[in-house]
Amino acid sequence: MKTLILKTALIVFISILIFSCEKEDNNVQELPNSISLKETSLYPEGIVYSSSKQKTFIGSYYKGKIITVDLLGNMTDFVIDNSLVAVVGMAIDETNNRLLVCNSDAGISLKSDNATIGQLAEVIVYDLISGAKLKTIDLSGLYQGGHFLNDLVLDNNGNVYITDSFSPVIYKIDTNNNPSVLVTNTIFEVPQGTFGLNGIVYHPDNYLIVGKAFGGILYKIPLNDVNNVQEITLNTSVNSLDGLLLTNNNTLILVSNYFAGPSFNEAIYKIETTNNWTSGSITSSFTNLDGTYPTTLTEISNELYVSFGYFPELVDPNSTPNNNFKLQKIKFLN
Repeated sequence: MKTLILKTALIVFISILIFSCEKEDNNVQELPNSISLKETSLYPEGIVYSSSKQKTFIGSYYKGKIITVDLLGNMTDFVIDNSLVAVVGMAIDETNNRLLVCNSDAGISLKSDNATIGQLAEVIVYDLISGAKLKTIDLSGLYQGGHFLNDLVLDNNGNVYITDSFSPVIYKIDTNNNPSVLVTNTIFEVPQGTFGLNGIVYHPDNYLIVGKAFGGILYKIPLNDVNNVQEITLNTSVNSLDGLLLTNNNTLILVSNYFAGPSFNEAIYKIETTNNWTSGSITSSFTNLDGTYPTTLTEISNELYVSFGYFPELVDPNSTPNNNFKLQKIKFLN
């Protein structure tokens, strides 16, 4: 009898456990395949997700403003700042509730001005909760040449590293907001009229991985020996590169987009390494893109999303204002 009672109790317990797990699974929110950004002429570039706010922050390259969007597609203006010309790379410092933004001018934004085209080089810091401007850090005087701050990343200590697409330079802003040139190198140089350094990520082993848009080249830069710039060899070349995202220590996601020159298919690539980024192999690609000119990546609850800038429209006099912007979920087959 005792055995029968114990077996019955065990069956009931297992049934309850299975039911509870099924109920919990059913309550898990399925992230949408795309998140619409229904605003005419938004032309987004940088995107970054805040886990604490459960919102994605999106910078408008054309309008020079920052919006937020939740998973239901509810959009809200977050920063309206007359000094913002083109919002490019963005990074979030969750610990200190800061949003850091690259403010640049390539001449195709609503607020572009002859005085700032190719010269504006600011990192602006906003409060992540209120959107209030906290600090503007001007980098234009650190290096003689043209400027287009493109992307930025924070290390584990709160130092910020910024790429410049018009000069062969990576800048650093320390935790006291002091700017400096971290490294300059002739291998970062590109032909005039093309974009150089672009996406940048920080690796927990204390080095940067930086991409050069022209030629689609990746570099590894140890922060304890910044002049020891090493090219990361790939098993297959990529035509160009824009945003980078390190999803784990050995996996890098790369955006390749097409603006001009010989035509090629835009794609998102998964690159993996087995030797601490001395080299990398493209192990998967995603080309079923539901938009034009993919730019930047972010992770939302472990799901990968990319934004589309549609930038070729900004230089096409025959284009009409676009309101079909979105974030698309990226799913690799392996």
